[in-house]
Amino acid sequence: MMKKKRLGSIVLMIAVAVAVIAGWILASGYFTVKNAGYTMETMEDVLEGKNYLQSREYQQTAAQSMQGVLEAAARSSRLEKDGAYDPDRIIRIQDYVEDGTIYDDMPESEKGNGLCYRLGDLYQWSLKGAIVSNKVLNEAYNPLFFGSIQEYANQYDEEYNVLVRQIEDSLEKLQQDVTAYQQDQKNWAMESTNVRYALYDMGNGQIYTNAGTLRGVDAPQDQLADFFTSCETYYIYDSRTGEIKEANVGGMFTNMNVNSLLDQDEAHLSGEYQFYVAIDTTFPVTDSLSAGAVNYTEAQMTLQPLVKPMIFAGAALLFLLILVIVRIIMSVMSLADVMMESAPMAIRIIVFFLAYELIQVVLHKIFGDSRSVEILIIVGKAAVLAALLWESLQRQKLLDGVRAIADGNGETTIDTEHLTRGNRQMAEAINDLGEGLKNALQEQVKSEQMKADLITNVSHDLKTPLTSIINYVDLMKREQIDNPKVHEYLEVLDQKSQRLKQLTNDLVEASRASSGNVALNMEKLDLREFLMQTSGEFEEKFAARGLHLMTNCPPHPLFIMADGRRLWRIIENLYRNVEKYAMPNTRVYLNVVTDGSSVAVSMKNISEQPLNISAQELTERFTRGDESRTTEGSGLGLSIAKDLTELQGGKFEIYLDGDLFKVTIMFPCVDVIEK
Repeated sequence: MMKKKRLGSIVLMIAVAVAVIAGWILASGYFTVKNAGYTMETMEDVLEGKNYLQSREYQQTAAQSMQGVLEAAARSSRLEKDGAYDPDRIIRIQDYVEDGTIYDDMPESEKGNGLCYRLGDLYQWSLKGAIVSNKVLNEAYNPLFFGSIQEYANQYDEEYNVLVRQIEDSLEKLQQDVTAYQQDQKNWAMESTNVRYALYDMGNGQIYTNAGTLRGVDAPQDQLADFFTSCETYYIYDSRTGEIKEANVGGMFTNMNVNSLLDQDEAHLSGEYQFYVAIDTTFPVTDSLSAGAVNYTEAQMTLQPLVKPMIFAGAALLFLLILVIVRIIMSVMSLADVMMESAPMAIRIIVFFLAYELIQVVLHKIFGDSRSVEILIIVGKAAVLAALLWESLQRQKLLDGVRAIADGNGETTIDTEHLTRGNRQMAEAINDLGEGLKNALQEQVKSEQMKADLITNVSHDLKTPLTSIINYVDLMKREQIDNPKVHEYLEVLDQKSQRLKQLTNDLVEASRASSGNVALNMEKLDLREFLMQTSGEFEEKFAARGLHLMTNCPPHPLFIMADGRRLWRIIENLYRNVEKYAMPNTRVYLNVVTDGSSVAVSMKNISEQPLNISAQELTERFTRGDESRTTEGSGLGLSIAKDLTELQGGKFEIYLDGDLFKVTIMFPCVDVIEK
C-alpha cells in the first residue's frame, strides 16, 4: 500500500512538472507571435506548412493586383493605339459622358450626330479649365466638323446650355481618365511591378500590355500563351469560349467575371478578346508581392521553430486536463453512484442535467464568454461522452456474458477488473449464476449418465435369467402335458416373459437414444417402401381391433437418408401405438406428403381413452395415454421414436385435440422421382 502511494506521488510530481513546462512553452510562443504582429491567416498558413505561393496573403494580393491591371488594360484600350497614348482619337461628347466611348475615327454619316473633339484637344482644354462668361463658354478648341458650339446648336436645334454642361462633364471625366492612365503607366510598368498583363483585342489586333516585347508580335495568341504560362502564377481568359486557364491565383479572382469588370471599366474593344495576366514569382522588382514574400519568410523563420514545441505542449496540457476532468468525473460518478443507487432513473437524469447546467454557469461566471470557456465546455462534453462510452462498453460486456450463459456456455466468466462498483457487483452475480448453471449442468449430465448406466446394467443382468425362463417355457410347451390348466399357465408365462423381454429392450433403446449413444448407419432408403411394408405387417393386428387404415401416399419412391434399423423402429412404434390406444372399429389415417425438399408422414386416430395430458408429456419416458394402464405398454415407444427421429436429422411432432391424436415425422428428401 505504501509503495502504491509513493508511486502515485511520483506520478503527480511528474504531471505537475510537465504542466509547468508546457505552460511556459505555450506562453512564450504566444507572446512571440503576438509581438511579431502577424495576421491570424498568416500564422495558420505557416503552421499548416504552406509556402508563400500557397498562402492566403499571396492569393489576396495577387487577386487585387490582377483586378488592378484589368482596370489599367481597360483604360489603355480607350486611350492607346499601337502601345502609346493617341491624342488623335475622337470623343463624341454625349457618348463619352454616358459610357466613356472613344472612337478611332468618325464616319461621314455620324459627324452630325453630336459634338466631337480630338482627344488631345479635349485633354488640354481640361487642364486649362472651362470658362463661362455671360452664359457663353470660352471655346479653347473648336469642335470637329463645325466652327463652334453655337453653330452646331443652331443647325441641329440643340439647347446651347445643355451642350455646355455636357462639355464640362466630359472635361472633368477625361482629366480623371488620363490622370489614372498616367498613374497606371507608372504603377504597372515592368520596372515597378512583378505583374505582367496583356489585353488582346482580336477585332483590330491591338495588344494593351506592360510588357513591351509583346507589342507587334506576329502570332499573338501563341506567343502570349507561351509568355504567360511560363510563370508560376498566371490567369488566361478567352471571351470566345469563356475558358479559363489558371495556376496559383486562388479563388478570389477566378470567381470574378472578367466581362462584367471590363464593361464596368468601360473598355474600348472592337470584338472578341483574350486577357492574360501573370506574376513573376522570382520577384525581381520590389512591390507589394515581394514585400509579402519577405514578410512571409520572416514569419516562417519565427513561427516554424515554435510549431512542434507548442503542439507537444498543447497536447500535453490537453491530455493532463482531460485526465483531471475524467478523474473528477469518475470520482463524482462514484460518489453519485453510491448516493443514487436506489434513486429512480428520472431523478438521476434530472440531477445529471442540473449538474451539467450548473458547471456551465460557474465556468461562464468565472471566465466570462471567452473562447477558453467554450473549449473547456467542449472538453467537458468530450469527457462525459468518454465516460458514457466506457459505461456503455461495460454494459455491453455484461450483456455478452449473459448471452453466452444463455447459450449454454457455462465456462463464461466476466472480468471484473476496471468495472465500476455497480457493474462489478452485477458481473460478480452473473459469474455466480454461470458457475451455478455449470455445476447444475454437470450434475444433470452425471445423473443422466448414472441413470443410463443403471438401466443398461440392470437390463443386462435381467437378460440372462429372462432368457433362461423363456427357453424353459419353450421346452415345457414341447412336452406332452395332458392337463389343459398347465398349458394355460405356460401360455400366460410365455406372454409375460416376452413382454418383460420387450420392456428390457425398450429400456436399453430409450437410454441410448436419449443420450445420443447410438451408432447410425446412414444410407439412402425409400420411406414409402418402409411404410407399405409396415402397413402389411400390422394389417391383421389392426383388423383384430376393427381398425381400418386409410392411406394417402404418393405412388413414387420417397428417398431419405436414414439408418434402416432405426427407421424401422420408429415406424413400428407409431403403428404399435395406434394398435394399442386407438378406439376399436374406427378409421386410422396415414397421410404422406412431400414438397420436393422434405417428406412428412402423419398418423391420425381417435384415442380409446381420454387424453388428459399435453403433447410434450406424451413424449416423456414412461408416460402413457392410458392412465389406468389397462393396455400393455411401457410408455417408451413415442419417446424412443422421437429421439431416434431427431438423431437422424428429422422432426417429430404430436398434435392433440380432445380425443384426436396425430403424430407427424419429417425427414429431408434426398431425391424425389415423380412419375
